[in-house]
Amino acid sequence: MKAARALTLLVTVLVGALVGSLLGAAPASAAPPQLTVSAPASAYAGTTATIRGTTSRLDGEILLERGRNDGAWERLAATRPASDGSYAVGVSVVPGAQRLRVRHVTVEGTAVRELGLTGTAAPSRLALSGPARLTDGRTATLTARWTTGDGRAVTGTAALWGRRSGESAWTPRGSVAVRAGSGKVRVKPRVDVAYQLRTARTAYVLAGTSATHVVDNVPPGRVFVRPPGAASPRIRLPRQPRARKAGAHVSVSRISNAVWRSMKGRTWHRGCPVGRSSLRILRTNYYAYDGYRRRGEIVIHARVAKATKRVFRDLHAAKAPIRSLYRVDRFGWSRRLRGGNDMKSMAAGNSSGFNCRSVVGRPGRRSPHSTGRSIDLNTWENPYRSAWGLVPNRDWDSRRSPAAFVYRSRNHAVVRILARHGFRWLGSADWQHFQYSGRGARHLPAPKTFWD
Repeated sequence: MKAARALTLLVTVLVGALVGSLLGAAPASAAPPQLTVSAPASAYAGTTATIRGTTSRLDGEILLERGRNDGAWERLAATRPASDGSYAVGVSVVPGAQRLRVRHVTVEGTAVRELGLTGTAAPSRLALSGPARLTDGRTATLTARWTTGDGRAVTGTAALWGRRSGESAWTPRGSVAVRAGSGKVRVKPRVDVAYQLRTARTAYVLAGTSATHVVDNVPPGRVFVRPPGAASPRIRLPRQPRARKAGAHVSVSRISNAVWRSMKGRTWHRGCPVGRSSLRILRTNYYAYDGYRRRGEIVIHARVAKATKRVFRDLHAAKAPIRSLYRVDRFGWSRRLRGGNDMKSMAAGNSSGFNCRSVVGRPGRRSPHSTGRSIDLNTWENPYRSAWGLVPNRDWDSRRSPAAFVYRSRNHAVVRILARHGFRWLGSADWQHFQYSGRGARHLPAPKTFWD
């Protein structure tokens, strides 16, 4: 009995020792990996930010997740640790604040680290380039460049603003569609204009303004340069409107009621050899003394209209300069001339046509301008040797330059153009005067004199 109890006790002790041994060798409870994480607090929206860190375990998967508004987490990317326990994962930065977390999932546990990242708008860099000089009437192409401060190309719409030379106010001039950082816009300035690109702020880029790009508008024709000491017109006229259509764009029409009201009592009155129905108003583009194409008008006889139209078409093609083309009724009535005040018209250097008046210097003798068959061109630089003396000035009678503006020879381009279309020139007796004597002239009222 004693032996049996001793055996039982020994077995119990051995079993207990064995169990204790086994229990002592068992591992501790599972522990998650040790995880670190680093990331910028903010980055430009639209870029990729890099999340970096280390982990104590080399197994398992590292997940990058973003918190949603409903509280759930959206998986963005996954990677595995490198051999040294480091990791890096990229995230596309969206505008505004966002919650992110990194999870390292292993068989022995999961480590989690949360962080915040704010997507900010990048500064805009805008540039505008193109020609610095542009001949009036032509079109220029400006190139827009739009990038972020860190050099990324931007796609969007930029506003084009302009400011005329001598003015302080900027005005909108259209928009530019920019694709992948580049866009083009066509402009047709009629004066010197400074241009700017402007963009509004978006979630991805800040508002921006480019440096100013100035386009210098230059005239297409000759610019009159007054010789030193030469006399200037005594009357200054406002410049006529700029031409808007190409070429001479000559039009001939009947006298409107408004024009006729202006002519009556000035360039037309009772007793004139022609009436309203026999007259036409011709409007044409011409090259003015400032070199720009402008638009003026002249009244002529209906039977001379076709020839006059050809004259101004050819003068425009030759870029022959004309100081101005105003109707003489603008200058009012002259008691001395019994018609439109041609003395004032000449004192302004104006070119004109029909004017029912007396010959300058010969009161009572009707001028051929009364029939609408005569044209006076550039009257200040091309004086008339009248019975009252040289009008409108004596100074220019002896001058021969600038050659484009004064007529002193039958070989002059302007004299030849008018002669080609039936207009005779009186020469030194009247440098400015051209009178139609071409085809059909016999059907016109006969002038009583050739004198102006």
